[in-house]
Amino acid sequence: MPMRRTIGISFACLVTSACATSKTPETSKTPEENPTPYADEAAKVPDPCCRLVPIVGRSQSGKAAWYDFVGKKTASGEILDSITATAAHRSLPLASYAKVTDLDNSRSVIVKINDRGPYTPGRIIDLSPCAADVLDMKRAGVATVVIEPLVYEPAPVTAAVQNSGATLAQ
Repeated sequence: MPMRRTIGISFACLVTSACATSKTPETSKTPEENPTPYADEAAKVPDPCCRLVPIVGRSQSGKAAWYDFVGKKTASGEILDSITATAAHRSLPLASYAKVTDLDNSRSVIVKINDRGPYTPGRIIDLSPCAADVLDMKRAGVATVVIEPLVYEPAPVTAAVQNSGATLAQ
């Protein structure tokens, strides 16, 4: 029996070590380094050669809330901070993006889905403090929103045309 236990513990350690990552959590930027974090982070598209476009016919509407577990690990392994517009959704893929629009004030924000939830009945998305600030919904706590999942589309191709010895580029 002790041999089985030793093998079981060894196997558990092996499986656990395979899940470990070598990344260290990024530290939050100070206000001096990023004076307007909401404007920069909320609409940031990670790949300049592509653009995010909504998936037609896949939007959802319902109630959104915000959560303040700053410093805690999300389902994707990232640490929730107060300067990145992220969200928790039950079914959208992790590391995907979505445009969230508040129907009361028509404000919108692009969020990265990096967590699972919400676990409160009647809600369809939980927003990070930054996303809630952009939508101006922190005081109310809950808002009616429309969620549009976004996908990458290649950016339009630009062409160079030579005309009478002058090169024009777009």
